[in-house]
Formats: sequence, structure tokens, C-alpha cells
Amino acid sequence: MPRLMPIRGLRYTAKAGPLDQLLAPPFDVIGERERERLAELSPHNAVRLEAAGHEYTAIAAELERWIADGIVERDAEPMLYVYEQEFVEAGATRRRRALICGVESQPWEAGAVLPHEFTMSAPKEDRLRLLQATGTQFSPIFMLARDRSGQLADLLARTAGGSVTDTSGKTADGVTHRLWVLPAYREQLRQLAPLLSEAFYIADGHHRYETSFAYRTWLAERDGTLASDHPARFVMAGVVPVEDEGLVVRPLHRYVPREAPPDWRDRLAPLFEIKEAEAGIEPIALEAIRASSPDAIVAVNLAPGSVHLLRPKSADAVASLAPAGATARWVSAAPILLRLGVLDPLWAISDDELRAGAVTFTHEVGEVVEALESGGTGFLLQHVPASEVIGLADGGERLPQKSTFYYPKLGTGLAFAPLSP
Repeated sequence: MPRLMPIRGLRYTAKAGPLDQLLAPPFDVIGERERERLAELSPHNAVRLEAAGHEYTAIAAELERWIADGIVERDAEPMLYVYEQEFVEAGATRRRRALICGVESQPWEAGAVLPHEFTMSAPKEDRLRLLQATGTQFSPIFMLARDRSGQLADLLARTAGGSVTDTSGKTADGVTHRLWVLPAYREQLRQLAPLLSEAFYIADGHHRYETSFAYRTWLAERDGTLASDHPARFVMAGVVPVEDEGLVVRPLHRYVPREAPPDWRDRLAPLFEIKEAEAGIEPIALEAIRASSPDAIVAVNLAPGSVHLLRPKSADAVASLAPAGATARWVSAAPILLRLGVLDPLWAISDDELRAGAVTFTHEVGEVVEALESGGTGFLLQHVPASEVIGLADGGERLPQKSTFYYPKLGTGLAFAPLSP
């Protein structure tokens, strides 16, 4: 079962400036242009710690300067943090709430926290070296929790609806971030007790979670056994109830910088019904086609300038793709169906080629269209619902990297988590 702990967060003071200029997304969605934009907002923007390259010693020194200058200050006592994000999705205003706290990092086989995607070694090595240099976690893992008792949702709603925020800000993507700081009284901890009989699920942050456990192991080998409440035993997490009405999962689309082979139709015909769509290659038109075709993969440029809908002919045809031991549920998930039913027959792209960038990923249809100006082939996918993610995780099945995009990302900079007592 998972263990929860309040944390002594390291938080920005008034000297740092407005929160709007300080927040950043997690490291793995920050490109170079975005990094530069965020760094220009403030000399104290969280990107300068979270995604400042591989100069780990320099990042640690920067953090120490912020502490010495009073830019950030550590809470005197362990706290719980209620975090609300307000955003617009599909024309409607939505809110998603999370409890930021410490969740014990354990190996996957312990079953307390379950993954839904595989990880790669390079990001984990980078995050581990950053942790070893700074002894601080800068961004929270995004976790989902079954909240059958409703106790977590009740705590979040009562806090967000009943008091003035401790800090708030609106980022350039239009998302409003609000934070309430709660002393960790017995009442709050007792209210969270039902969660301890539930499994938690990683929505976003698999690399950072595995790195947290690696750091915990490394520190114990260096310093000896860690006390049961040592901060390094825990990873800072934003825990969201699975039932939260603001839980949005966007699809992640694919772009392959290769032309389809001349016989692409023959290769795909055994599995898919193939129908050409009467649409130009414009983002609005393509998104409308994708949204109105929930059972199809939208393929762009299989033939030059064309848009095709690929619909599986039958459940049996899809199941025939499944390797030994895999379930029909797993193989029918859009990213798996694309890989096994489309990418393999057309190009036989290997795992090594994928890791080397043979396929690029984005949740923006416009970015697929922009990439297609240089040729190649695009695929617009349907999202994998959170219920499916949890069902797969419960069965021990994982999706490939870049299968889900939970929107919006949790902000980096609301609180940092020092891993020392």
C-alpha cells in the first residue's frame, strides 16, 4: 500500500516576484524555445532549476543563491498543499484539484504505485544526477488515486472553496494555478487514511518516479539506512482523484518523416477499412474529422495530399496483432494499434529507431500539419481514457512512451521538495 507524508516545501517568497513569471512545466515538455522564453520571464523562473541543461553543479549553486537571498524559503513544519488548476478545454471552463504531498517511492513490483508507460534510460540518468547535485525535487509527479470514499475530493473541495489562496498566478497557456497550504493536523491525515488501501497510478512522471527510488537507494548506500520518515524515501506528488471532473487526457499524435510505400493500401487492407475523407490538410478540418471519428486513426499523406480514415475491420482482426500474453484491451489502445497495425506493416520501425527519433510526437494537430510541409506521413490518434490507463495498469500492462498527454501539466515552482530532514 502507498504511504503518504506531508512535506516541508521550499517555496517562493514575495521577493521572487509574481507567480505568473515563476512557474514552468515539467522538464520533458520544455523545448529550447520554451526554455528561453521562460528564462526571460524572471531570473528566478523554475526552469532555471528544472531544465537548465546538464550543468548540475551550477544548478545546485543557483539554488543555494536563491536560498541565501531569500528568494525561496522552507516551510518550518511539514505541510499538505491543495492545488487547483483552472483552464479552458473544448470551450468550457474546467477545474482540476490535486493534493501535493510526499508518496513513498517503491519498486514497481511492490504494487503500491503502478505505471502505465515504459521509460528510457537517458532521462532517468539526467534526473538522478540533478537529484544527487541538488538534493531537491523540483516538480511533482502527477498521480491518480481511486477515491472510493470521496475523502480526498472532499478535503480538496472544502479547502479550495473555503479560504483565500496562499499563492496564485496565470501562465501564458491560460491556466490559472492556485495553492493553499495546510498544516498537517491529525484531522487531515485521518481523512486521507482510506487512500492507503488503494493503489496509486502514475499519470505523468514515470522517469522521475523511478529516479526517486534510485536516489533513495543511492543515498541509503552512501549514508546507511534511512529513517522511515526521511524525506528521501518519498517523491513529491500531485495526487488527483480518478473521479475528478477536470481530469483531461489529450491524444498524442504521430509524425513519421518517411513517405508511405507505394503498396500501402495492400499492406493495411487486411486489418483496416480504408476510407478517403473529403478534407484539406488544415488543422481545424483535421481535428474535426478526428473528433467525429472516435473509432478511427486519421492518416494524412499516405497518398500525397490525402486524408484517410483507418477503421479496424473487426475485434478479431485487432486481437490477431496481440503478442503472446497481451490482452485485447492492450492491443486496441490507439498507440498500440498504430504501432502494430500501421507502422510495422508500412515501415517495420524498430524500437531502436523509435528511440533515435524515427517518429515524433505532439498533442497539437497544427504541429503535425507543419511537419508535413517537408513531406512524410502524419497520424492523428484518439486519446486513451484514464479508465483504460488504470485498467491496463491493474493488469500489469504498459503502453509505449508518449501514449497519453494529461492536460494541463502540473506546474513546476509551486513548491520544491528538499530531500533532507
